[in-house]
Amino acid sequence: MIEVQLARLQAASIAAEVLAGRISAVIGAVDLNRLRPSLDVSDDDPEFETFMLIDSECEGLPIGPVRQYWSAEALVRKAPFVAHAEQWAMETGRDAFQRVVERFAAVA
Repeated sequence: MIEVQLARLQAASIAAEVLAGRISAVIGAVDLNRLRPSLDVSDDDPEFETFMLIDSECEGLPIGPVRQYWSAEALVRKAPFVAHAEQWAMETGRDAFQRVVERFAAVA
């Protein structure tokens, strides 16, 4: 149970960082999806379905650490798509990120 509590605190931290603008909404969704198995949430949890949607829709874009593997030319070419994806991810995920903070920030 301690592991679940720690994972939930980490999830709340990630979501709060996204809401504060310190982490990309796309990266936050990806990170939360990776953490999902440790959180003891249902397979049809609405917040995590939102994060899966964001992750899926933005897959293949140069966002986050993968940018280092892209050429400068490709990054310039993809910049408008990345900007649009980031905006869409935040609009789509804002409520889900907020609910994760509310659900998991105080799991003591």
